[in-house]
Amino acid sequence: MLKVVRVLAASMLLLCSTSALALPSYARQTGEACIACHVSYPELTPYGRLFKLSGYTLGTTKLFPLAAMAQASVSHVGSTQGNDGAYPRQNDGVVEGGSLFVAGKLGDHVGMFSQWTFNALNQNSGTQDFSGHTAVDNNDWRLTDHIAKSDLDLIYGLTLNNNPTVQDVWNSSPAFSYPYQSSHLAGAWGIAPPATLIEGGLAQQTVGLSAYAFLNKAWYFEVGGYRLAKGATSLFKSGVDVSNRLDGTNPYWRFAYSHDWGEHSIEAGTFGLDARVHVDPTDPGSPTSHYRDTGLDAQYQYLSDPHVFTAQVSYIHERTDWDASLVGASVQNAGSGLNTFRLKGSYWYQRIYGLTLGYFSETGSADNLAYPVTGSPNTSGYIAELNYMIKPNWRVGLQYTGFLKYQGAVSNYDGNGRNARNNNITYLYTWVAF
Repeated sequence: MLKVVRVLAASMLLLCSTSALALPSYARQTGEACIACHVSYPELTPYGRLFKLSGYTLGTTKLFPLAAMAQASVSHVGSTQGNDGAYPRQNDGVVEGGSLFVAGKLGDHVGMFSQWTFNALNQNSGTQDFSGHTAVDNNDWRLTDHIAKSDLDLIYGLTLNNNPTVQDVWNSSPAFSYPYQSSHLAGAWGIAPPATLIEGGLAQQTVGLSAYAFLNKAWYFEVGGYRLAKGATSLFKSGVDVSNRLDGTNPYWRFAYSHDWGEHSIEAGTFGLDARVHVDPTDPGSPTSHYRDTGLDAQYQYLSDPHVFTAQVSYIHERTDWDASLVGASVQNAGSGLNTFRLKGSYWYQRIYGLTLGYFSETGSADNLAYPVTGSPNTSGYIAELNYMIKPNWRVGLQYTGFLKYQGAVSNYDGNGRNARNNNITYLYTWVAF
């Protein structure tokens, strides 16, 4: 363990030696400290939500609205069962990679968040080797306006983005929900917990355009649609292989109510996506399956000095009607359901010391073809994380993910004697933005 700590410390020094730590581009633009917008990146405060809904246009235009971040870590999985090669680089200090952001105000009504990521732990297909790979990451480009009168406060605009819910301003919807970082060993054996389509299944493969409005800092409305990023919009999937090819334009919606008073803030809402996905992602002429994802979410924040407490909860139900070609081959039934539940609470003292506890659960329809050993997708577990902010834009975290059940079983879920707890992961990381 001492060796692990030393390697991580060396990685941290490498990251911080690149330049003196400066505020990210939005902080430079507004003149505000990082904590004005973030509890801890990427969780937003009320001011941070208004900044994002205003199209990242508050403050003054900068000639080069650039920022960057980098990460390094050490990971350890509960048990390799003697197959160390299936869990590459575990117990090793690794520089995971980093991102470059073009992020800030481009004009009085136009702003953007554009992330490009270098993944140093991109696993080569069919091997246990890694190679560096650069690809587009989350993007959110906005055109906005603001009407402010004695009896009316209305922020409205358009968002062009490449990941359903990435444009959302509450951290209870999938794109920016907890955990904000996770180990590269998660699902390393090729068996991962199930997830609904809206939980990243279309990220960096699609382009979506939505119209939204935020009325009197209380009511939020958004409707739009997503389609495959191609042609003039192929930039939004640059460097990413398409795993879920959308057919046509697929509707997305988001409605929420929020209220801020004193040091408190609450939100409750719903979001969803109705999508048709081609059976063969390489063939736009192949038949489609129909996904209907509907989510409910809520958030509470208590922001004071020195104590901060935040909590988020979400529930997503997905109903899928499978194309007939898949029934009897990949899935057992013509239709199936999948439900995900997430609960997370965080406490911060002086915005420096943090403790987060989370719970996750996936439940769904029995299927002996999709899950041949157990016949069930049911997975549950917990996450515990300790954080220390060396500086407002430099974090160190120790995260532990424990599985109570994995794909329908506590023990022998894969038929080869592997138990759910064998997938428990300890993850020690550092993150810095500049």
